[in-house]
Amino acid sequence: MNEWKPFLGRIIFFPAMPGASRLPSSLELYKKIWSADPDSFHKQPNPLNPEVAQGKSGNLMVNCMIHPVRIDFNLTAAPSPERQMTLNLIDHPIELRDELKRITNYFSSSVLDLFSRVALNLQFLNLKPTNVEANKALTEVIPDRYGVTITDEEAFVFQINQPNKSSEFKDITMNFITKWSVEQFQVLTISIPPSGVPVQPLTLPQPKTVIAASVSFDNNNTPSTPVRALTRDEQSALLQEVWDNAARKQLEIGLNIEGF
Repeated sequence: MNEWKPFLGRIIFFPAMPGASRLPSSLELYKKIWSADPDSFHKQPNPLNPEVAQGKSGNLMVNCMIHPVRIDFNLTAAPSPERQMTLNLIDHPIELRDELKRITNYFSSSVLDLFSRVALNLQFLNLKPTNVEANKALTEVIPDRYGVTITDEEAFVFQINQPNKSSEFKDITMNFITKWSVEQFQVLTISIPPSGVPVQPLTLPQPKTVIAASVSFDNNNTPSTPVRALTRDEQSALLQEVWDNAARKQLEIGLNIEGF
């Protein structure tokens, strides 16, 4: 059984001229991509705050957030109905892959010519009871050529970028960033009665610290000079390129995530 599991998948689109063109609403995008209404929609009165459409697709929570300078799609595991003091990881990586592909397919076929940059973020975790064990799990997936040796250290972070020209467009530079780290998460679980109003004053339990070895990929393109919007073909090809690199890289270092 593979102990590495997805924690987060994110796709980001950066407008070429923030504020110059009206971005689609998060409600509009959610309906078009998932052919359903979101479970919730929040339109902020302050235009500097993100507009958010949130819903559940299968076993995943989907957040579509429209910022003044970017569009974010964040995918995480849906909350468990059972009370548990641990992190919710994505148990079915193929489902995450399919939902990310759903988003990229929509933007690859859309006629939106607003964006100068696209980005894909993926984070995979391996939960461990101690820093020593998390360090061990992490060094097993850091290539030997980097010469990284850790044992009982805390707050470890190691990050590299392997920039390269796009395989399709030689005037576009790609960033392929890999980050290995040991993360500490604070997990807090609160039970609310069905009425939503506690009978007695609410006492918050002590948070539980969860330790995890973490590998994340942040792949994106740098904007052209001068900055211009990507064509539909460029946008589609770059989305495929950031995906292919992350899929290949996770195999090379030994994460071996199913479906990736």
